[in-house]
Amino acid sequence: MNFFKYTFFFIFALFSGNQLFASEEVSVNETSTKEADTKKLVEIEAWPLLISGKDLSEDDYLGEVPRVLTVSRLSQPLSDTPSAVTIVDRATIRASGIVDLPEIFRLVPGMYVGVNAGYVHNTNHVISYHGMTSAYSGSMQVMINGRSVYTPLFGGVNWSELPIVLADIERIEVTRGPNAASYGANSYFGVINIITQNPSDAPNNSIIATHGNGRNEMFYRHADKVNDFTYRLSTGYRQDDGLDNRNDFKRTRLLNAQADYRINDKNSLELEFGLADGARGEGDINEDPFIFLPRTKQMNNHYQLIRWRHNINQESDFVLQAFHHYDRSDDQTTSVNLRPLLGIFGPFLLNDKITIKNEVITERFDIEAQHNLNITKKIRAVWGGSFRRDMMYAPFYLGTNKTDYFDLQRLFGHAEWQAHEKLVFNAGAMIEHNDFTGTDVSPRASVNFKLNPNHTIRLGASSALRTPNYVEEKFQRAIKVPTAVPVPNNTLLLQQDANKGNVRPEQIISREIGYLGNLGLLSIDTRLFYDTITDHIRFRDRNDFVAPPGFTLLDPDPSTPGVIEDINNGTNFGSAKVTGVEAQVKWLLMDNTNLLFNYAYIHVRGKENQLKKNFVNSAPRNTVSALLNHRFNQNWDASLAYYQTSEVTSLGDGDPVDLTRRCDLRVARKFNNGRWNGEVSGIVENLLNTRYEEFADYNTLKRRARINVSVEF
Repeated sequence: MNFFKYTFFFIFALFSGNQLFASEEVSVNETSTKEADTKKLVEIEAWPLLISGKDLSEDDYLGEVPRVLTVSRLSQPLSDTPSAVTIVDRATIRASGIVDLPEIFRLVPGMYVGVNAGYVHNTNHVISYHGMTSAYSGSMQVMINGRSVYTPLFGGVNWSELPIVLADIERIEVTRGPNAASYGANSYFGVINIITQNPSDAPNNSIIATHGNGRNEMFYRHADKVNDFTYRLSTGYRQDDGLDNRNDFKRTRLLNAQADYRINDKNSLELEFGLADGARGEGDINEDPFIFLPRTKQMNNHYQLIRWRHNINQESDFVLQAFHHYDRSDDQTTSVNLRPLLGIFGPFLLNDKITIKNEVITERFDIEAQHNLNITKKIRAVWGGSFRRDMMYAPFYLGTNKTDYFDLQRLFGHAEWQAHEKLVFNAGAMIEHNDFTGTDVSPRASVNFKLNPNHTIRLGASSALRTPNYVEEKFQRAIKVPTAVPVPNNTLLLQQDANKGNVRPEQIISREIGYLGNLGLLSIDTRLFYDTITDHIRFRDRNDFVAPPGFTLLDPDPSTPGVIEDINNGTNFGSAKVTGVEAQVKWLLMDNTNLLFNYAYIHVRGKENQLKKNFVNSAPRNTVSALLNHRFNQNWDASLAYYQTSEVTSLGDGDPVDLTRRCDLRVARKFNNGRWNGEVSGIVENLLNTRYEEFADYNTLKRRARINVSVEF
């Protein structure tokens, strides 16, 4: 704790004594308009516009500072939020040259991103925050326009299957820290909210194309307005051949639509629709040479959302939304010849090979109501509730042909009190009831001290719960091999999971000290955190499993006859502590040059024998990311991105990988011939070395180049 104490006193001494900035600058966190002579001081807030190459107008300099929408469900400036937050806007996405949505999160301090993790969801990225890194990370709430997109099967997100076009994203708000008080279970380490562009802001027609090493895609966007009805439609196709020596290709067709209808001055409707389908590479011969061999999986999904906004009066408004999501994957695999592998049982098999049908269908219905109101001039509040039903059909995983149902009810509330011009209090809580763990409560409280208009200290504490997912609570996965007599029972059984259920939610309590400051053209956001994790959910071997009638249980480990091991059972066991510091810096170096820099130090501690294997090494100790952008003139600009991750050992399908360094270069040229305008850019990934590994030693990334072309008309 000395590290926290000394760092806190250093920050306090540095900025409480910095009267030069306090006397000569005005706050860029205030939402009121500024005088023209403060133009230079809010230039840092126009940073995204400088990256995009847009000429800055008086409105850009003097308009309202962007406000955070996600953290507390209240619109707040960064200086008033109860938790640390990173905003990645469309200009930053453009400057990075990134084409895969998960790659964006390399620009968030404390996040780990790995490509094509695992061999069950080969094409899926792993995204984790502060550890517990696995191919099926389920410790962050992920939403698109407030619609939850995590899968109940393993709690994570199938990133490659989201029906969203990168060009449609307006901004991404990442809450760095537990936020179950606002969004409930799964908001365990943080929340990602992807906010798309308003249809009224989109160009009438756009074509976006990418061509490069193993990557080809093309999208068409159309937007228009008919009286009070505005809409945007995006459709396209993506082809990605994946990594060398991996069966991780993907072919995706997608369609996405968004519309706004202004009924009258007090009411409006928002409609969203999306679908995606295609083929995926699955399996890895090196990880499983017998059953889950390289194969092709078909997937399709779609969603529909409707949102009604009602303005009650100047002090109050009401939002009601409902959405439906459907996802299906059709996965079938055939084994190798099992006769020589089953010893004395081999001669009695009915067939040399077996076929496993692994169809998975998930469906989600969700309805939520939210009421925002100003109680007094100094106190604002938001409250509401929701009901969700998840339906899961997964015969291979759940051991039954019946559909399983999971119901979730929520009540939430949050209040902000502007007690003084230099003092803001935030407090809130979520009460949840679900079919797995019953009723749970997740509170949060914080106080923000504005030392002066440009420097804010935030003290906060929050508690969050992670509800066990189906893998941990209900998996009954088994491989069944039919035989003929004289085997005692007519089917051999290799049981892999046999959960007893009744797993308690995993709990985290997080304390943080945050600092936000503006020093001329330098903007700083730092956070010191101390998290404790209890009721850690892990798998332990179950040695009391008894085969049902008609089955002969195979011993996966013949070296210990009579003891059946390696049958997974989710259980609560052990605790851990996670401490560290994060820093995010935006620096306007010159009029046309800016730098985004992120750093995180994370230390995970706990007793190895009580936690998942390699748990304390599941977060890289140090991560660094930086994005340098320079605009040469109105037409030309270039960016240089740098990502560094110290050694890490991921959980599950992962294994140890060494320190990695990656450098990406992007050069772009804009063009405009009157009716047509657009951009051509060239990107080289992994510029300075030819190969490195992410997540596991079977994921080797090499240098890749591509060309992006976008045209608007």
